[in-house]
Amino acid sequence: MPEMGMEWPRLGRVSYLNCLPLFYALETGQVKVPAKIVADHPAVLNKAFRQGELEVTAVSSLAYGQFAEEALVLPGLSIACHGRVGSVVLVSRVPVAELGGRPLSLTPYSATSVVLLRILLQRLYRVAPDLFIRPAGSPLDWGQPEALLAIGDEALQVVRAGRYPFVYDLGEEWRQLTGKPMVFALWVARRDFASMYPEELAGIWQALQAARAWGKRHPGTLAAVGAQRLGVEPEFIEDYFAVLNYDLDWPHLEGLLTFYRLAHAEGLLLHPVALEIWGGEDEGNYRLQSA
Repeated sequence: MPEMGMEWPRLGRVSYLNCLPLFYALETGQVKVPAKIVADHPAVLNKAFRQGELEVTAVSSLAYGQFAEEALVLPGLSIACHGRVGSVVLVSRVPVAELGGRPLSLTPYSATSVVLLRILLQRLYRVAPDLFIRPAGSPLDWGQPEALLAIGDEALQVVRAGRYPFVYDLGEEWRQLTGKPMVFALWVARRDFASMYPEELAGIWQALQAARAWGKRHPGTLAAVGAQRLGVEPEFIEDYFAVLNYDLDWPHLEGLLTFYRLAHAEGLLLHPVALEIWGGEDEGNYRLQSA
């Protein structure tokens, strides 16, 4: 690909356990992918994509809403849940209804989870804590918060530690508010890459689909690898992977558009969001618009 000055397209991978079912087969050579995998926090991947340092990547749902004009959504792929998610939680020393005016620490690593929590605080809990963002790299309890938002592996570990008596799973709380799946991340491609290299993009998309299928056939392997990585028993990881969903079908799209609509209504997104979904090598793209 000499025009773009690279040997392989760069494929972003969220560096959390929740991506293992999609990426283990790619990273171990069970499925070949015509791309170089780049792993990092969601916020770092979002920024790298916008700076042209990734051609295809997972991005947080909120990030896509902020730069939708630069990206095409890859069909059939997401990180989502319909109910409990396990790895996006509000943990608190007091019931959430008593958090008004008390310090609540937000993660610096995920914009989507922060906006999701703010929607829930406004529309479900109807309480206004004193929100602040802890510095990147700091411990979870930095600033001595009364409650904190944790995501990814940190969330799994803080819940297992049991130091906070009140735990609110935000996937389950979203379902209580809307009745819909919560889509935390999408896979997107840069528009210029999709236009110039449709065959290469198709190869990456097909590899991701094949890797997801491989993961579904090997839950025991994924649980063992995840357990070793996190230092827990395999049954815990198997239960965690069972609540995650990597599809992007109509119910997921409805949930995603609902998220954009509420975020916009609460002033957390500047404008309504149109999803533009890649139609493949030979098909046109198609658009879905939030209200």
